[in-house]
Amino acid sequence: MNKSLKVAFLWHQHQPYYKIDNEFILPWVLFHGTKDYYDLPEVLYEFPNIKQTFNFAPSLNLQIDDYVRSKGTDKIRVLTAKNAKELTDEDKSEIIKYFFHSNFENMIKPNPRFLELYNHVKYDANAVNNFQEQDWRDLQMWYNLSWFGYYSSQIGIINRLRIKGRDFTEDEKIMMIQEQNFLLAKIVNQYKRLRDLKQIEISCSPMFHPILPLLCDSRSALEANPDNMMPDPVYKYPEDADLQLGSGINYFTSIFGEKPKGIWPSEGSVSNEVLNLMIDHSISWFASDELVLLHSVGDSYNPLEKYFPRKFKGKNGEITGFYRDNHLSDKIGFLYSTWNASDAARDFENSLLKIRDKIIRQYGESALDNAVVSVILDGENCWEFYKDNGIPFLRELFLRLDKSDKLQTVTFSEVVNKSNANEFFPALTSIRAGSWINANFNIWIGHEDDIKAWNVLSNARATFQNLRHTLNSELEREILNEIMIAEGSDWFWWYGPEHHTENKAEFDLLFRHHVSRIYELLKLEIPAELNVPIANHFLESGVKKPLEDITPDLNLSPLSESWRTSGNIDLNTDNSSMHKSGSVIESFKYAYDENKLYLGIKLSENVTDFAFKIIFENHIEIKYSRLNKLSKIELENISDVNIYNNNNFVNFALQIDKIIQNDKLCYLKLIIESAGETIQIPRDGFMEI
Repeated sequence: MNKSLKVAFLWHQHQPYYKIDNEFILPWVLFHGTKDYYDLPEVLYEFPNIKQTFNFAPSLNLQIDDYVRSKGTDKIRVLTAKNAKELTDEDKSEIIKYFFHSNFENMIKPNPRFLELYNHVKYDANAVNNFQEQDWRDLQMWYNLSWFGYYSSQIGIINRLRIKGRDFTEDEKIMMIQEQNFLLAKIVNQYKRLRDLKQIEISCSPMFHPILPLLCDSRSALEANPDNMMPDPVYKYPEDADLQLGSGINYFTSIFGEKPKGIWPSEGSVSNEVLNLMIDHSISWFASDELVLLHSVGDSYNPLEKYFPRKFKGKNGEITGFYRDNHLSDKIGFLYSTWNASDAARDFENSLLKIRDKIIRQYGESALDNAVVSVILDGENCWEFYKDNGIPFLRELFLRLDKSDKLQTVTFSEVVNKSNANEFFPALTSIRAGSWINANFNIWIGHEDDIKAWNVLSNARATFQNLRHTLNSELEREILNEIMIAEGSDWFWWYGPEHHTENKAEFDLLFRHHVSRIYELLKLEIPAELNVPIANHFLESGVKKPLEDITPDLNLSPLSESWRTSGNIDLNTDNSSMHKSGSVIESFKYAYDENKLYLGIKLSENVTDFAFKIIFENHIEIKYSRLNKLSKIELENISDVNIYNNNNFVNFALQIDKIIQNDKLCYLKLIIESAGETIQIPRDGFMEI
């Protein structure tokens, strides 16, 4: 009889704390609640033998509970609930601005009336004045209807409204809002029921999703990046990390009725000090990324080691670590959404079977008793890019895993509870501090804007510490709550150039609000720096325009001074709240002078065989490929191109008159191919430069 390779999925459910007073500044708790948090586990009732783990950030549960108890609302809900005939001009402008924030291919295009309204706005600059009352009401309805999930869209009133399609009434709008509230109220019980059926495990993250190692000591970032800038003063409050961890565990226990056995630390971020805190809280297991394990083991590391749970021995006990296979996890998060569901599921199964064969060849079949593949990713952000919210893909995948006699899904605690499960490799006594993104903390503390944010937080935290002995316990708790919210990872995620969203300004506002509240509660003057945005600028799209016309030196890296005032194309725009590991292109710059367009592409150091293609809307194509360290460049519909190519970057110069269309530069898109994966930026259409 074949031994099975165990596969452990972890779906991380997380939203930052959006609330100021009684308003949720952004609506994503509500919308992902109705589309993902209830719907994703619903598919498991069709596959009772499939095991999964779901991880919750307590800050998400806190806000779901506030929605359910009517302890807050958001701008979208307010604009939705307002009678269409009473909308002001300002209301209408905001509806036009916000009510098409749905994936075009999967949430707008399949719904004829929503598509009709979308095209009306797209092609009519005066749509705000030309819309009739019924148009506004139908738009109010369809934006919200598009954020119901696969299952919740097919039953009851929501199914009836979608079939009706248009000419909605105010009474029907009220019914839809009631159904949103009803679904949010069912979320916690959905998971508790599946847990009681022994089909899922529920784990948690720290309370407000902070990067725990940076709270313990911001200098932990230096372990992976010795040149990392540091806040002044250095942020060093291990007691805050302990409070975030303990508060998250306690709140989780109050919601789900039992203490979590495992932790997905925010962004997979770990350090020796953090793991010792988890041990002190009697946590049995944690999960992080394979690159963290690689850098902790060192030169002797074998890539197959990530498939074996590893004991970490701390000061007061031990804990078991699991390490994310970033290639497999990224396939679900970034690749399969454009595939046929059956082909994607088959590819995933084949990838697992190849891993199984490699383990057997290297260590023998008995090693499968200990081996487990950890697939860990967001439980909400990728599904809008899938047809039918990913349910056809998950059905195909779970069906294949259910039928396989060589693969078996498990929860993480099932593995830990097995005798000697974490002893295939020697225990670790030290781990290099890092996260799931490149095994470092650059995203959260690597840019000058990140440092500005850490500085204002560090100053506020030090001010509180100096006055703490003068405060009564109630005020102390209130201020600590504001500190904990401000320590959340999401504010720092959006500072710097790595990620883009139209809501960058709102995230900055939320961060500054909570830091300002620390001073307000201490009855101190709010520093002037908190009255203006932390960042120097906010991108309006994924493209940052050049500051001036320049002629960069093609022989120099796009990161050099020669390209300093060039424009930048944000390669993470399409998955704005996600981040793909192992990217081929590190940076994509562009510039122009009177005669030429310059493209500067900095290549990532760790990727060997790959290809990328730049396609202009007028069918000009530039293809660059590298195989076995040999580079090849192919041109289509253009010949007059200057090129400089080396192992670290490739630069192009094109005559502007060759790519002019309708008196302005053509739109372009970028297609990247690596390790069997294809990523297109943007996902739909072209971007203007």
